[in-house]
Amino acid sequence: MSYISAMEKSLSYIENHLNDDIDLSIIAKEAGYSLYHFQRVFKGVVGDSIKDYIRKRRITEAAKELVYTNKPTIDIAVKYGYQSREAFSRAFGKVYGRNPLEVKREGIFYHIREPMNFDYMMFEYKRQKDGMQPLFRKLPEMLVVGKKFEIKMDGTNYQEIPLLWQKWHHNREWTDIEERKYDDECMGICIFSQGDTFEYMIGHEVKSINHIPKSMTMYRIEPSLYAVFRTIGPITESVQKTLDYIYTIWLDESLYQHAGTNDIEYYYYHQGELVSDIYIPILPCDE
Repeated sequence: MSYISAMEKSLSYIENHLNDDIDLSIIAKEAGYSLYHFQRVFKGVVGDSIKDYIRKRRITEAAKELVYTNKPTIDIAVKYGYQSREAFSRAFGKVYGRNPLEVKREGIFYHIREPMNFDYMMFEYKRQKDGMQPLFRKLPEMLVVGKKFEIKMDGTNYQEIPLLWQKWHHNREWTDIEERKYDDECMGICIFSQGDTFEYMIGHEVKSINHIPKSMTMYRIEPSLYAVFRTIGPITESVQKTLDYIYTIWLDESLYQHAGTNDIEYYYYHQGELVSDIYIPILPCDE
C-alpha cells in the first residue's frame, strides 16, 4: 500500500506544476522511486503513462478555459506549454477529438482526464488485487425514450460519447421527456450491431410512450439477467476502465457469458457524487 501514498505525492506535484516544464525524474524522486520503477507503477495505477497523463490533464484544463473564459486561444496555448497556435491545435485535436475553435464556438466542455483522487486509486488497487464482484439483478421489460446516435468503433467512441453526454446536459434535453419513471436516473444504452458502428442511446425509462418528443425515439429493452458493476471516481475514466475489466477479465473468468443484447449505464447522484452502475446482460455459460 506504500505506493498509494507515493502516487498521492506525485499526482499532487503534477497538479501544482501543471503550467511548468515538468521534469519526470523530479516527480519520481518526489514519490521515492527510481524513474524506471516509477513509470511502471504510475502506468499500472493510472492507466496512462506519466507523459500521457500530464498531456491529458493540460488539454482538459485548456478546454475548460476555452469554454469558460474569454482568453485568446494563443494565451491558453502558451500557458499549457505550446508555443504556437498550430502545435496547440494538433495536440488538442488528438486528445480531445475536436479542435480548439470548435470547442470554443460550441461552448461545451467535458473532462478527458480529471485529477486522480485517493478514492479512485483505492478503487483501482482493489480491482487489481481482488477483482470486481458484481451484483446480479433481473430487470423486467423497460421502455426508454431518448436520442440515438451512430458511433464508430474505431476508438473515437471514447471521446464522442462523453461529448454527447455533455451536450445532453448542456441543452437540458431530458426536460422534453414526459412521464419519466425516475427523474434523477439517466440511462446510456449500447445497442450493438454486426458492423463497424453501433448505436448509443441517451434517455430515461418512462411509464408510457404516449408522448415522444419529435427529436427523440422509443426503445424497448427486453427482460434479462444482468451483472451490475458500480463505478467510482472520475466518471469518464472509471466507466471506460470498468468496461475494459469486464470484457477482458471478468467475462473470461466468470461462469457467465454475454447475452448478446444491450449494455446499460445508469447515471445518478449519490451523496453529491455522480455514480454510474454498469449493467451487463448475461447467461450461464452452459446455455
